[in-house]
Amino acid sequence: MHHSRTLKRYSVLAALISLSFSVNAQTQTGSQRFTGVVIDQQGQPIKNARVHLHGRQQYIYADAEGKFSIQAPVNAELHISASGFGDTFIVTTPDQPQLTVRLTEGRMERIVVAASGIHKYNLEMATPVSVLSAEELSRRTEPTLGETLKYEPGVHANYYGPVASSPIIRGLDGPRVKIMNNGLDTGDVSRIGPDHAITADALSAEQIEVLRGPATLLYGSGAIGGVVNVVDNRIPRQLRAINETKLETRYVDVSDEKIVALNHEGSQNNVAWHFDGFNRDTNNYDIPTFTNDEGETSNTLENSWTRSNALNAGISLINERGLFGVSVGRLDTDYGIPGHHEHGHEHGDEHSEEDEHEEDAHEEESVFAKLKQNRVSLAGELYTPFSGIETLSFVAAYTDYQHQEIEDGEPGTTFKNKALESRVTLEHETFNGWHGLVGYHLQRSDYQAFGEEAFTPDSVTLSQAIFVLEEKQFGNVTAQLGGRVENTRHDAGLISLGHELEVEHSLKDTFTALSASAGLVWEFVPGFSWAVAVSHSERAPSAAELYSNGAHIATRSYELGLAYELHDGELERSDRRAKKEIANNLDLTFRHFQGDLTFTYNFFLNNVHDYLYLANTGLSMDDLHSEHSEHAEHAEEAHEHEGHAEEGFPLYQYQQRDATLYGMEFEARYQLNAANSLNVFFDAVRAKLKDGDYLPRIPPYKFGLGYQYSGFNWRADVGLTHYAKQDKVAFYESPTARYTLLDASLNYDFNLAKVDMTAFIRGTNLTNELAFVHSSFIKEDAPLPGRALTIGLRAIF
Repeated sequence: MHHSRTLKRYSVLAALISLSFSVNAQTQTGSQRFTGVVIDQQGQPIKNARVHLHGRQQYIYADAEGKFSIQAPVNAELHISASGFGDTFIVTTPDQPQLTVRLTEGRMERIVVAASGIHKYNLEMATPVSVLSAEELSRRTEPTLGETLKYEPGVHANYYGPVASSPIIRGLDGPRVKIMNNGLDTGDVSRIGPDHAITADALSAEQIEVLRGPATLLYGSGAIGGVVNVVDNRIPRQLRAINETKLETRYVDVSDEKIVALNHEGSQNNVAWHFDGFNRDTNNYDIPTFTNDEGETSNTLENSWTRSNALNAGISLINERGLFGVSVGRLDTDYGIPGHHEHGHEHGDEHSEEDEHEEDAHEEESVFAKLKQNRVSLAGELYTPFSGIETLSFVAAYTDYQHQEIEDGEPGTTFKNKALESRVTLEHETFNGWHGLVGYHLQRSDYQAFGEEAFTPDSVTLSQAIFVLEEKQFGNVTAQLGGRVENTRHDAGLISLGHELEVEHSLKDTFTALSASAGLVWEFVPGFSWAVAVSHSERAPSAAELYSNGAHIATRSYELGLAYELHDGELERSDRRAKKEIANNLDLTFRHFQGDLTFTYNFFLNNVHDYLYLANTGLSMDDLHSEHSEHAEHAEEAHEHEGHAEEGFPLYQYQQRDATLYGMEFEARYQLNAANSLNVFFDAVRAKLKDGDYLPRIPPYKFGLGYQYSGFNWRADVGLTHYAKQDKVAFYESPTARYTLLDASLNYDFNLAKVDMTAFIRGTNLTNELAFVHSSFIKEDAPLPGRALTIGLRAIF
């Protein structure tokens, strides 16, 4: 009922936005049409160059002859960019409606960061940001978001086999890192368990943005550690001079992976549309031969297969007054869960027809997840809706998510989440030199879990916030300020505790979180800048951290939330008040972004008060079972099903203590000439509790070297990444050995019947290194895939 009322309210608002500009399409006062052509240094047209009106979401693409036409205010700033070229800026003037734009090859390109809120470029932000886009994103794309991003400075993955892998930013993940699709939460349950897949996929993305450090001002307390924003064009935001269809297929031998992906963009008159879909089919991954701690030798990661397909469509009405769009999407994914498979089964050779039939039969017997998600998104923008306001924007998404863990053909555990999120912002004109926005943000999640491994109770979470973000230019110094007030309420309904199984308890918690940040960017000489950002961010504990009570097979532990106390093995409701997590963060950044040598240094310090973490109590779930806890009985049954009844899961409980995280990131690129370049990167993080104990599963430092060649038709890339030994470990945690990964790729561009074609081949882990990921919950049983060869073909027409 609540969802219905809220959706009706937003539907009315969306209709008003649509009506207000669809019936009032007259040209804005003080604006005119500007036309032009984008060419390279030799005077040849650049196809599909992007012309972006700075400060807005509005942009268009040049046609096959490099020509473009855009309606823009006088004295506006146009940002023109193209893949493989450096970008440039042009200020529109009424006496020069015809523009000629010349781009230089091989220079650093500024990229608009959608998650910045006020259309900032990656080189202008006070907080560090990484952006994967265009060819680099296509080359890095993996089945999981964590593996796609793991080579970015400051980013690692919690690798739960190749089926589920979430990004770790500066040692933080889970409920501290927000995973978003076009600025809104993905609505899945990946933040609750490492074996839960993220529903955002890199296959259809235009770019993926990683904001390192707190990003709570716009996105809430779940972004206290950072943000990963997957940006696609499912709600089109531009009219195209030419329609475009991209078809891609690829094959990966290490897992017999087959992928087909389609992406279509088009427009006519004031209507733009989008369609994308993909199908991914993989078998179990080959791994370097190893022997696990139970003495079993294998060269295949059991239960690591995936079957996934998705369809998405969107349509927008666009004119000079604004835009209004809607998209709908469906995702279906089945994937095995490593660590849940039955023992005693062998796959043998994955690539023979007979063994594939045996594998299909095995999948029916093993534990796997069956995931379904439906998502509806809305977006609207009005330019200059009334005096003093540049843009009124509105985004919303409703997500209906479910996944079931199937055991012996029957649902063992079911997770459901119905999520509604919206954000309304008013971007104001410059006032006394300050330009920025104010907004309102609503998030509601109705979460349910039932079955053998439902370690968290049903809960409803409602979060509402208001926020402000402002910036002002003082000569060559830009100041950025922001603040947010957020109220979060968790309602866990009725649960049972301890021996009093007939007594039901209602758990409710409310938190008010205050966050603020200040940043300075000083371009002290052209091409060089210092940036400093300080922030105070508060995070309300998640429902899982408060109310967990059960065996979590993925983490191989029995988890208890802050809402409980243990007395002689019996659970009781805790009288202590759960506290907000408070992070005070300092970021210092030094950039050089002109010339042949470009680089970025980042140094960060994050002091976190009342840091929430799982502490080992020294007990096991058998101790609860001896007290006849209903939850322990269910856990024991699930545990015996896995064949490990002789080892009771250790009992962990969430606790709060002060912690400090600090480290650095570095990346540099040197352009040897127009075709050849070198790059290097490094990151390191240390994370300790106040008493000096290390936090668990903190990634080691990594160091990488790379070489890139970019010719007229050929592009090549060779990279070496070294992960150090991690011996800075928590209690009950084992060290992890160092390893080095060698990767290479080769692309060839050609034309076939007026179709732009790209053939590519990529090799990963070419030395077939046996590598274990320290931040993985199942590192001893799930090494990284072995030597892999990917071949593919991409067509654009």
